[in-house]
Amino acid sequence: MDYASTRELVRLRHELRRLVAERPAGAREAARDILVRVAALVAADEHEAALAAPDLARWSASLNGWVEGPAHV
Repeated sequence: MDYASTRELVRLRHELRRLVAERPAGAREAARDILVRVAALVAADEHEAALAAPDLARWSASLNGWVEGPAHV
């Protein structure tokens, strides 16, 4: 994975954390789109794909049980 791809992966993970913490309107759909982008980024690199697999599974499971509203209520 090159530097630009790695940087984009870090940015996307940061955006996922922000969406989960703030839960703005449309966050669930935005998070799903980001997960698709993360999967596409790591797909070309076997090592990165193996490292990202647990995170992708965790985020996906988290989205399936997502309740709308602030995370810390």
